[in-house]
Amino acid sequence: MKPNLLSLSCALLLASGLAKVATASDWSLGGNLALTSDYLFRGFTQTDARPAIQGGLDLTHASGFLAGVWGSNVESDPDAAVNFDGASQELDISLGWNGKLGGSGLEATVKAARYFYPGTRFDPYNTNEFSLYLAYDFGPARVKGGVYYSDDYAGQGEATYWDSEVAVPIGPATLVLHYGGQGYKDPAVDDYEDYKIGLAGEAAGLGLDLSYYGTRGVADYDCNSHTCGERFVFTLSKSF
Repeated sequence: MKPNLLSLSCALLLASGLAKVATASDWSLGGNLALTSDYLFRGFTQTDARPAIQGGLDLTHASGFLAGVWGSNVESDPDAAVNFDGASQELDISLGWNGKLGGSGLEATVKAARYFYPGTRFDPYNTNEFSLYLAYDFGPARVKGGVYYSDDYAGQGEATYWDSEVAVPIGPATLVLHYGGQGYKDPAVDDYEDYKIGLAGEAAGLGLDLSYYGTRGVADYDCNSHTCGERFVFTLSKSF
């Protein structure tokens, strides 16, 4: 899907959700907290392979309208693999809509998000991104795929990220397989891919996730064990 078609699709779906908000009144508020051994985003550590404390709030409406805020610590040490130039926190704000299409089992999610890095000395890190997701539950497995678009992704120009995921219940746990591809319009910026194989479950009211992450196509001088090398990540979470 080309970026202009993506933007149009996002606008139409979001407008549909917002229109329904005016005639409904069922709101719900939920939250989440997590402690993870490493904050990875699209295959790259955001905390120099150190732990992160994360949390968010999500406001949803019966019409499908949704709004959320989410935050995490990040690493700005000049010697870190990924340096946010003075920022020690990430704050994400999003608006969107989620619902079934035409009464079918096909589920769509559209979002507009802003990634903030308070205190950064490099303003382009503060990025706008738009996403469109489709998901379908086949019973034995839930499959979803989506695309993200930014007109200026962290100061690197136009970028598109393609995301795919398969979730398969296995007894009390769920096997999650993810594969994504980050692409840039600027030929001077290298495209790359990332993947994840994980097991997620719940015990004593807490979410447990153990996942193996890696990347493909990243130049050796841009990737080492602290940057985007293969690794296991353990996450403990609580939803309320």
